[in-house]
Parts: sequence; structure tokens; C-alpha cells
Amino acid sequence: MQNLPTAETYAKEVKYMPLGILISEITDFVVKNVPQGGAVLDLLCGTGNLLGELQKRRSDISFTGVDLDQEFIEYASRQYTGIKFVTADVSTWASEKQYDCVLVTGGLHHLPYEKQDPFVKKTSELINSDGFAIIADPYIDDYSSEEERKIAAAKLGYEYLIATIKNGATDDVIKATASLIENDLLQVEFKSSVKKVGPLFRKYFTHIKMHKAWPREHTEYGDYYFILKK
Repeated sequence: MQNLPTAETYAKEVKYMPLGILISEITDFVVKNVPQGGAVLDLLCGTGNLLGELQKRRSDISFTGVDLDQEFIEYASRQYTGIKFVTADVSTWASEKQYDCVLVTGGLHHLPYEKQDPFVKKTSELINSDGFAIIADPYIDDYSSEEERKIAAAKLGYEYLIATIKNGATDDVIKATASLIENDLLQVEFKSSVKKVGPLFRKYFTHIKMHKAWPREHTEYGDYYFILKK
């Protein structure tokens, strides 16, 4: 069971967590690269922050967000009118149309490891021939044992918490950030490493560009986004 904060706290996380840098860079790319009148799908959309930012700058695009959490979807629907939000499990949700852009931002690690491969495959099938997907996530240092995985997860969580505190986060956001360490250690969430996710993306996409949003210094862990085309 996912240990998620309230919708209000979750929506605030973008302001204080390093995640905000990731959202900003992805927003800029989508705004510049989705064709006029295009269609964008956000899987595991949370409270809709990213789609809301995109709507401000590209009102010509049709937006759809899908998430399993009813509270998050209700919050998103209140905040961002004109965007279609759907409460559904992304693993089983189906669409008859393809999209110019499919986004998965900070969502892949919410799926158990065994479900990530079929989900990435599904993501590739939802983009049209000229479209692209962006999968963005926090990644831990690479690991070869369960002990190494836990240590890597603790390291990322600690650095994420420090950055969030330095950004002036409110106590509810600090609490939510601190809980990520426990979630990762006990596999309530399922973060991977950049080295492990690369082969997975190559199974379903032929063009892959990796970008690191945080931290700026050279580290293996951090927030990365991958721009993917078939």
C-alpha cells in the first residue's frame, strides 16, 4: 500500500522538492515540441501539477491525466478545469487513441519492479509514430545486492530531504519527504538505477536521450528524465 501524503501536501512538493526542477525542464521541452493542437497524456499524473503548468502555456493542446488515487484526481479536477482527469489503474487502463506526447513523471517507481517492464511497453504503444514519451524519475546509485539497494535508497532519500529543507519546505512537506526513505527501504516504492533502467528503455524505444535535472554536480543518483521515441 502506497504511503502517500494528502493531495494538498503532494501538490506543494513541487515547490520545495528537487522535483520542481524536473517539472520545469520537462514543461519547457513539451511546450516547444508538441505540435499545434496536439494531445498529451500524463500517466500517474498525481495532483496534475505538470499538466496545469503546461495548460498555462499551451492552451491549444488537449490534456489527459490518469491516476489511481481518487483524492488526487478530485483535487486535480478542481484545480485545472479544461483538463480531462481519469481515475484508473495505469496498468489496466486502455486508450483507443495515440498521443503526441506521453508523460510519466515521478511515477515509474510507484510500480513494483515486475510491473515496470510491461508499463514501459504500454507507454511506447501509446505514442504516435511522430510522438515522444518522457519518463522521469528519481534514481538511486546502482546496486548488486539487497543491502546495496537499501544503502543507495537511504543515500538518495537523505540528500533529497536536505535539499527540501534548504528550499524552505513546510513541515508537512518535510514529513512527506522523510517518509520516502522508509518507503524505499521497505519497498513500498521501487526506485531503480540509471544503469538498470537503460536496457529496459532500449527494449521499446530506438531513440533515447538522457538528461539530469538534479543535483547539478556529478553523482549517479538524482532526478533524471529520458526523452524516448520509437
